[in-house]
Amino acid sequence: MTNKFSPLDPMAMWRELTAQWEKATNEFANETMASDPFRQGMHGGMNASLTAQKALGELMARYLTMLNLPTRADLQVLGEQLQRIDDHLARIARAVEGGPASPAAAAPGPRRTRQPPKAAPAAPAAPAAAPATPPRTRTAGKRPA
Repeated sequence: MTNKFSPLDPMAMWRELTAQWEKATNEFANETMASDPFRQGMHGGMNASLTAQKALGELMARYLTMLNLPTRADLQVLGEQLQRIDDHLARIARAVEGGPASPAAAAPGPRRTRQPPKAAPAAPAAPAAAPATPPRTRTAGKRPA
């Protein structure tokens, strides 16, 4: 039997053992999850969880009603009614001001601030004269040797 692990890499054996453990665990989990008893157990667990959640919601609603406090559903209905009232008041205000009836028509378009380019004056036919001395170049912090 040959040793396939390098003596220079002490973690090679650990990586190999971890890879084998992951492979075995994955095979076991796939076989387990493919079985009918596992599926039935998960289905029963989900049903129990949903039933408990529904019962807790109903219990909280009764408790809040007993304390004369609004439930979540009551607050949602109230919010929808307030939104409808607000929309109706906005339509009435626009009608009184003489504006358009729909809010989409009332939104102004973007301002047009960009102007078209103006015609440039004709350029001289002769090119400009070249400078008498060439520009000096500097090296980046180095002195000539």
